[in-house]
Amino acid sequence: MFMFFAQWFTDSFLRTSLQDYRKNESNHEIDLCQIYGVNVDKTNLLRSHQDGRLKSQLIGGQEYPAFLFEPRDAGDPIVFKPEFEGLHDEQFITDLILRSAPEDQTATFFAVGLEHGNSTIGNTIMNVVFLREHNRLAGMLAAENPEWDDARLFETARNIMIVLLLKLVVEEYITHIGPFEFPIEAVPFIADEERWNRTNWCAIEFNLLYRWHPLVPDTIGTGPDQLTPPDFRNNNSLVISEGIEALITRCSNEPAGKIGLLNTPSFLVDRSSPEWPSVEEVTVALMRKARLRSFNDYREAYGLGRLASFEELTANTEVQERLETLYGDIDKLEWYVGIFAEDYPDYMMMGQLMTYMVANDAFTQALTNPLLGRHVFNEATFSELGMRVIKETRSLQQIVTRNSTSPDSLYVSFRATTP
Repeated sequence: MFMFFAQWFTDSFLRTSLQDYRKNESNHEIDLCQIYGVNVDKTNLLRSHQDGRLKSQLIGGQEYPAFLFEPRDAGDPIVFKPEFEGLHDEQFITDLILRSAPEDQTATFFAVGLEHGNSTIGNTIMNVVFLREHNRLAGMLAAENPEWDDARLFETARNIMIVLLLKLVVEEYITHIGPFEFPIEAVPFIADEERWNRTNWCAIEFNLLYRWHPLVPDTIGTGPDQLTPPDFRNNNSLVISEGIEALITRCSNEPAGKIGLLNTPSFLVDRSSPEWPSVEEVTVALMRKARLRSFNDYREAYGLGRLASFEELTANTEVQERLETLYGDIDKLEWYVGIFAEDYPDYMMMGQLMTYMVANDAFTQALTNPLLGRHVFNEATFSELGMRVIKETRSLQQIVTRNSTSPDSLYVSFRATTP
């Protein structure tokens, strides 16, 4: 579940330009554009404009986003619903996102904030959960404030939702990445007078180091019900048929892969189609195009000290030999390759330099959010109800549970209960 959450979370602020891969086209804030869209025009397309709610539909008594496409027969072309015209680049969706999706899976694509919002079952699960929570909060706000109009209900619910996400990121997500078991809190005002309190224009390094493709498992589950990579990509039909509760519990109990070199799933490094280079090739090419400094230079910049040999980097002799052949000198080792080659103990989930860089960027990205500022984090912004919900919410499990019809069967965590 950590893998899916990480993809869904980072896609919102690490949005690589298709015209120039060095550019980031995000809003540079954690703003839940996954369900709200990246600008006001797209947000307006996703809103119902009634009672502060987002557009949704009921399927089998369960709430989901509205479908993006018009109903069609097999073999007919994909047609976007007129109400969502301008939400996404239609050719990008049909020619790139859906290029490998079976036809029977495209009919259930949801209208959500980002182009990749339907690309994995994890993205869909998180979008559905947060849409349900937004609409739940909008209903509660409307009941307590009958004089409020649609706009005020919507904006207040959105502000609350963004802070709930910030809390989850700091208190569950970053805590899971860290090597030690101690609680961390998303404290309002903490960044107000700090020199790093500024808009976090995500560095290209943050974009690249988040390519955690080794986390992707070969399968989710075992036996006849196991899911293979084609099953958990572009497959909203699976989410609808199994339900959020069953899938999120299954994903929470499935160990992810180990971050490191030589562990990227084969389907992500497939080079059978020259027109679609592997994700690793694209990433290394972007690193070189941006002329990033060496692995040792970054270690020195973070106060970690330079390594003297490939043996210091890793105990894996195969990796040592291959890096020696490629680079000849540890000081010539490229940064992106080095952060994945670096050994780490069992109580950590990534190497030392990557851990430092993730923590640095994640904290400054979350804690500098304007909604946590001294003159903003108050009842005037969130309402009394909103402040109470923010205070009481401390886990993703809570959010999923209060939007579930069968909460007793749920297990939602970044830690598996199975051995």
